[in-house]
Amino acid sequence: MKKMLNLVLFGPPGAGKGTQSENLISKYGLVHLSTGDILRSEIDRGTALGKKAKEIMDRGELVSDEIVIGMIESKLDDNTNAKGFIFDGFPRTTAQAIALDDLLQKKGTGISGMLALEVDDEELTKRLLKRGESSGRADDRNEDVIRRRILEYNTKTLPLKTFYSEQGKYHSIEGIGTIDEIFKLLVDRITFLNAEMDLTALESDLEHLDLTIQDFDVANEIEPELLLEIDAIKRIEAEEAEEEKENKKQAAKAKKVSLPAKKAPAKSAAKKVAKPVKKIAKPVKKAKVAAKKKAVKKVTKKASPKKAIAKKIVKRKAIKKVIKKVATKKVAAKKPAAKKVTKKPAKKVAKAKKSGRRK
Repeated sequence: MKKMLNLVLFGPPGAGKGTQSENLISKYGLVHLSTGDILRSEIDRGTALGKKAKEIMDRGELVSDEIVIGMIESKLDDNTNAKGFIFDGFPRTTAQAIALDDLLQKKGTGISGMLALEVDDEELTKRLLKRGESSGRADDRNEDVIRRRILEYNTKTLPLKTFYSEQGKYHSIEGIGTIDEIFKLLVDRITFLNAEMDLTALESDLEHLDLTIQDFDVANEIEPELLLEIDAIKRIEAEEAEEEKENKKQAAKAKKVSLPAKKAPAKSAAKKVAKPVKKIAKPVKKAKVAAKKKAVKKVTKKASPKKAIAKKIVKRKAIKKVIKKVATKKVAAKKPAAKKVTKKPAKKVAKAKKSGRRK
């Protein structure tokens, strides 16, 4: 699956979604997908979908999900080299979310996460009434209308929160604070999302790079003498398996031969049989391990997958560092305070020791 940062940004009226959307687009180079903008664009361009949508809208009806998804697909196809997309105003229903997942899967990508700006109803009402003083919008000046809009948003988005939560993609973001403070919370969460995507991709790649002796058989860069060594290891493995079989057979025979009155001799007989087998198996095992180490050392030195794996391991470490850094910021912020508390007693103890020595 292609790595893209695809975000569904949610927020009730007055949550500051528009401002944060612009900030995220600027920072991450995302393509903004607003269904309202897409509809107007398709209609202005006179596309087939645009004409169909205009006919429906002129009748006073809502444009179907099928048409909207078709327009989004057209927008995705126009931006094949995009780093990712930010979906604004879509999806609004669970059916639309499922349709969007199917579309993105067809394009070899998917939704990275749903970021929901959470602001309580009272704060939203205050913000919208204040915005109404300068926006000129009638719906921003009527408190009853504002509360109905907020209620409608909460009712409609609840199923979507459940849908994305079940996928582990729902992320609640505190929407109260300065623009910079809220943006920082969004960036921190996206850092986690990017790290998770990198780790998932890395784990997927490593599953297909399980370097065993069998894999080396088909590697183009293995030299003839190395193949001979690998064959030798395989022969040793076969001999060892045969020896183990023989060992089990001999032990089983020894148990059958043993009589109830002569249990001790039977055990010693079994030991005598097993001992020579162990003596034979031990040098064979040592030879096998030595040969295997030699072969694997040569293969990993000469085969090209080594560099790819090394790069991936370095990348994994880097990703872990990012996760650790972000996850421990709060802990790190508390450390200086802790140091101040512990420093003073340490100094007093040191002074007390010095004064004691002088006496």
